[in-house]
Amino acid sequence: MILPNLRPLCSRSTRSSDQKNTRFCLSTLRYALCGERSEPMPLQILPKFLTTAESLQRLIQLLLDKEKLRRSLELGDFGPRITEEEEAQTLLDRVIQVTSSTLALDQLPQTVPGLRLTRRLSLLPRQIFLLYLLLTPIGLIFLYLTLKESEASAALWIARGAIFTLFVIPLLIYRRARINIEHQCGYVRDSEGSSVIVIDQLRSVQFQSYLAHEYGHHLYLERWESGQEQWLREGWARLLQWQVVQQMCRQEENGAYLYHSLVQIIGELKFACEIISRVLHKRVPFRVRLIRTIYQRKPLLRLFTGTPGFSTIRLIDHAVGTAVYFLEADRIGPQEALWKSFRREKEEDSFD
Repeated sequence: MILPNLRPLCSRSTRSSDQKNTRFCLSTLRYALCGERSEPMPLQILPKFLTTAESLQRLIQLLLDKEKLRRSLELGDFGPRITEEEEAQTLLDRVIQVTSSTLALDQLPQTVPGLRLTRRLSLLPRQIFLLYLLLTPIGLIFLYLTLKESEASAALWIARGAIFTLFVIPLLIYRRARINIEHQCGYVRDSEGSSVIVIDQLRSVQFQSYLAHEYGHHLYLERWESGQEQWLREGWARLLQWQVVQQMCRQEENGAYLYHSLVQIIGELKFACEIISRVLHKRVPFRVRLIRTIYQRKPLLRLFTGTPGFSTIRLIDHAVGTAVYFLEADRIGPQEALWKSFRREKEEDSFD
C-alpha cells in the first residue's frame, strides 16, 4: 500500500536553541495513515533522530525480531480470570515486587496506586443473551415468511442470507466488545496526586502484563510529575512492562507472559515505521506491511476480525514512545535506557 506523501511542516526543537525535533500536522498524518479526515489539530512533535534512514532500518530490524519471537512463543496457561479485589491486589503487589527487582531498586515510591476492578466482562454475556432474545424472534418471523414462498429466486436467497446474519451479529459484537474491554485499562491521577489503576477482570497473565504498564505510568509520574511529553511516558512504561514480563516469564517458565506485551509492541513499532517512512518519503517495506497487528484501520474489518478500536492520536504517542525507548534499549541496553530516564532531571538531557 502506498500512502499519501507527508511532508514535515517544520523542524525545530521545543527550545529554539537547537534542532532536535520534527513537527508535523497531526490531522494530515491521521489522514495519510488511516484515511480519517478531521479538523486541523495542534502540531505534534516527532524526535528528529527518528527521522533518519538509519533509525528506520534499526526500527524495522527490531520489529522483525519481535515478530519472529512472537511466532516462536510456546504459550502456556493464561490463568483464570481475576474476579476478586483481593486477588487483584495480590497480583499488583507481585508486579511492584518484580518491578523493584527489574529496576534494581531497594525501595520504590511509598505511594501505591489504588486498584479499581471493573466487571464489564462479567456483564457482557448477559447483555449478548438479551440481544439474542431480541433478534431471534425477529429473525425467525422473517425466515418463516421467506420459507412460505414457493419460488426460490436469487432475491429470496439474498433475503435469507441477510436474515441469518442477524444470528451472527451478536457473536461479532461479543468478540469485539470483549477485546475492547480488555484493552481499556488505564491509569488515572487527579489534581491532588491520588492515583488509581482501572482494569477489568482479565485472565491472570494478561492482568499482570497490563498492570506492569500502568504501574510504570505511576512510577514515571511520581518521578517527574506531569511535565513530560505523553510519548515519553508511554514509551518508558512500555519498556518497563516488557522487562517485567520477561522476568515473570523466566520465573514461571511460561511464554504466555510475553504474548500480550509483544502484541502491543509489534503494533506500535509497525505504526512508527509507517510514520517515519512517510516523513522520509519512503515506501513502507513489503515485509513490514505483511506483519499483522491489532491496529486494524478499517472499521468494518475491525468488526469481523475482532481487533480493538483505537484512537489514532493516542496510537501516535504510543508508537513514537515505544520506538524511542526500544531503539535506545537496543543501543545501550534496557536497564541503562530505563535508568537514563530515572537520572534525567532536565529536558535538555533527553534522548539525542
